[in-house]
Amino acid sequence: MDLHVLLLDSMPDIVFAKDLDGRYIAGNAAWARLLGQSASTLIGQLDSDLFPQDLASDFRRNDLAMLEGGQPQRNEEWVTYPDGRQALLETIKSPLRDAAGNVMGLVGVSREISANKTSR
Repeated sequence: MDLHVLLLDSMPDIVFAKDLDGRYIAGNAAWARLLGQSASTLIGQLDSDLFPQDLASDFRRNDLAMLEGGQPQRNEEWVTYPDGRQALLETIKSPLRDAAGNVMGLVGVSREISANKTSR
């Protein structure tokens, strides 16, 4: 297995990448656990394919705001795991750039911060 994949899958944080259209192009094992599917089945899907519509709309709005500003952005987002457990995630999204510096999408890292907050 690729060392990069092993490295990302070893992290407890959710790591993902999307193209400019909002389609997932990569994600680690923690990301796949959040969605209750294998990473390979999630590639190419949109947030609207995977999350309730209101949450998917919030994710896309945050993505576009970050891409428009061109700078990393921090958000707090409540999600529900397949087992029904709710978790508050702190998500940092940054532009994903190619070797020439052109923005080709975004990369995100989400860390659960539920223990620091009261559930909703």
